[in-house]
Amino acid sequence: MAAEHESTAKSLRSRILASKDRVWRTQDFEGSRDAVQAELRRLVRAGELERIRRGVYWRGHKTRFGMAVVDEGKALRKLLGRHAGVGAAGWYATNLLGLSTQVPPTEILAVTGRPPSGFSHLKLIDRSQRIGRKEARLNDLEITFLEALEGWDKYVEKRPTMATKRFLELLENGNVRVARLVAAATTEPAVVRERLRQLLVEGGWDEAAARIEGARSESARKRALSVFPSNEAVTAGP
Repeated sequence: MAAEHESTAKSLRSRILASKDRVWRTQDFEGSRDAVQAELRRLVRAGELERIRRGVYWRGHKTRFGMAVVDEGKALRKLLGRHAGVGAAGWYATNLLGLSTQVPPTEILAVTGRPPSGFSHLKLIDRSQRIGRKEARLNDLEITFLEALEGWDKYVEKRPTMATKRFLELLENGNVRVARLVAAATTEPAVVRERLRQLLVEGGWDEAAARIEGARSESARKRALSVFPSNEAVTAGP
């Protein structure tokens, strides 16, 4: 039994020490559960591994000052997988997109699903109902774009003309894919759908805009469009 435990510990230790910037879970290792947990605890005490929550650990990378502090945002994405459906939200989203100068003290992330627990330095927002984001396989930037659209009236500091121009630049550079946003829009709230429709019209994507259902009530439509410049020609050019 002791030899078996030592073999498990050696294999686990070798795999973990050869890795960097990776999430490890107890189920990633074969062998005795007790042996696995004991070796994981030893690596945590040695500063080679950081425990995020029960059964979930983060192996960072070495710096001249020792092991880098865990990047919880990266760890969350690694834990949830390639198409995690995670993007920035609130002030964090608009700051990343160049729409505000506010830097929130905590990274704010919208998760397309039930947010996992154990991330003490993240603020996670549940977007379980917005499954179109996962079905359309939106990337982080596209989810951040939708979150910024929703929070335009709360978290965007730029005046309407400049904010609209910035949103259009993001659409035109190809990193935010119009077709994917249109596909995901089916499960977005009315304010997001209406604002996305208007942006697509402003940018000349009329056919794409026509495939998005706008706000059903006039009051919701007025609220959604209140952030756009009135009677101004807006383009993405200089």
